[in-house]
Amino acid sequence: MERESRFITFRGLVLQTVTILVALHSSTGSVSSPVVTMSSSTLGAVVLECESKGWYPEPEVLWLDGEGNLLSAGPTETVRGPDDLYTVSSRVTVEKTDDNIFTCRVQQNKTNQTTETEIHVPDDSFTTPSSSSSPASIFVGLLFGIIISVPAAVFVSTCIRNKIKAERPGNQE
Repeated sequence: MERESRFITFRGLVLQTVTILVALHSSTGSVSSPVVTMSSSTLGAVVLECESKGWYPEPEVLWLDGEGNLLSAGPTETVRGPDDLYTVSSRVTVEKTDDNIFTCRVQQNKTNQTTETEIHVPDDSFTTPSSSSSPASIFVGLLFGIIISVPAAVFVSTCIRNKIKAERPGNQE
């Protein structure tokens, strides 16, 4: 906010008039393009994050797939800075598509301003569950472990008992 002061002098009497000018936040050229990053991937899905700064009034964040369809994203996080400008961020979890192209669009309808960033997520970013971690594989591994462990425990226990018997005084074989 800017303040302008004017002084008017009438024959030795000083009057001060203060005019308050409201600073209008022009979003033209002051907003940052959305920065899109890949934050994590789990079991065939990737989490994308988008952030854009310098908005006034508060904008909305939209996620689109490669065909322009809206994606369901989590709630937009909004932070209003000391300069009254907004920083917005949003996350979306996406699954592999034919083109793996996703767009973060930040728009302010009142000022008719839109900016967007497109990202291509490489195919290998979408991890798939390996066959070694499937429930059947885990079950077979546990079953195999039990089959090996039980006889081994019985054998060790028998050896220890036999050793203790052999070491007792008066026990002659």
